[in-house]
Amino acid sequence: MSSSPLGTKMMPSLEASSKMTRSAGLWIVCGAAIGLMFGFGPLFFSVAGVFLKPMAATFGWGRSDVAVLPMFSLIGTTLGAPAVGFLADRLGWSKVVAGSIALLAVSLVALAVAPANHAYFAAVGFLIGFLGSGTTPAGYLGVLPRVFDKRLGMALGFAMIGTGVGGFFAPIAANRLGPMMDWRHWFGASALVVLVLGFVAHRLMFRNLPEQKYFAADARAAASVDPGLTLGEAVRGYRFWLLAIVMFLISSAILGGFVHLAPFVSDRGLGHDVGAQAAGFVGAGLAIARVGLGAVLDRVFAPFVACAAFFVGAVGFAIFLTGAAHVPALIILAALLLGISTGSEGDLIPFLARKYFGNRSFGSIYGCLFGAATLGGAAGPFLYGLAFDRLGSYALVHEVSLVACVVGAAAILLLGRYPAMKAAGE
Repeated sequence: MSSSPLGTKMMPSLEASSKMTRSAGLWIVCGAAIGLMFGFGPLFFSVAGVFLKPMAATFGWGRSDVAVLPMFSLIGTTLGAPAVGFLADRLGWSKVVAGSIALLAVSLVALAVAPANHAYFAAVGFLIGFLGSGTTPAGYLGVLPRVFDKRLGMALGFAMIGTGVGGFFAPIAANRLGPMMDWRHWFGASALVVLVLGFVAHRLMFRNLPEQKYFAADARAAASVDPGLTLGEAVRGYRFWLLAIVMFLISSAILGGFVHLAPFVSDRGLGHDVGAQAAGFVGAGLAIARVGLGAVLDRVFAPFVACAAFFVGAVGFAIFLTGAAHVPALIILAALLLGISTGSEGDLIPFLARKYFGNRSFGSIYGCLFGAATLGGAAGPFLYGLAFDRLGSYALVHEVSLVACVVGAAAILLLGRYPAMKAAGE
């Protein structure tokens, strides 16, 4: 577990080099939080389930026909996240995030006018995920490691609150507004909200950056000043693949367990109210993880934090596998633990990417790791459903998820010490 021989000089962030005021840093974080609150996740993905039945009724389709919309959107995000990072390293984060905001709005309008065509539905779902990737953490959080150093964990944690707040209120708003607007009106209105508030968030972030050269388009200039590895160098090392595989496994296990939490609780005869409370406590766990772990990351070695967070998820699955799964209070506790475990990923991926690979090709590397986690989030619920359909029980898939969390907790420690880095060409 020795440090990697990458050099000894680490170029300071804007925070460390005293080129940014405290108030400017606060506005940058607020901008990221607002952008995440009114981006792809809350305004599309979190409400897709709310409109599943109305969409099916509009076209006379089955629910599985409509379910391809969120499924293909996740596939689009999985591929779009690396593209966002790749383009940001070359065009600058400002241009890529702004372009993604505009293209997501256009894609939502395309959904609002969708005809009864399965191919069109799948294609627009993919485009929403792919073109809107810059409005996910892959876009907004990618800026923060270039700005913060000592307070990076805290900045990431507070920015991620936006996803939690938006994800909580958007489905409620969609449900309450149901009598006044159908799904077409919702997505049409959402396009306007994305465009207006997305650009408010964009200006809050980029107008408060004291040096735009950190986000400029010239890749060769960036390579000459930024320390760290290129994407090609990163993928030739074990750390990149270790992180990608661990994040895929943890995301698959935890999100699969979360999506199927309500039917699992119902199978135990505990009632819909317990399932609803458990889902709410998953959200509480997410909030705790995103703020609490962010602060801890600034003070504690990140792989230790990741190990603890993943082990917490394993404890949640252990509760599901015992007689405790018949006790409402313990089910809610397990849900809280799952929320803490999955909420940690949002902070951990950009933090670990910067610490182990540096800033030189941070966008590309972070985008690929975020894509791996997104792919896991898409695969997990499907695999859970497949396991239940074949076996008539969640027991085996919960066992596999527990093992995945334990293996992930142990494997993350193999990352070793943070490597020292130097600027290219030194």
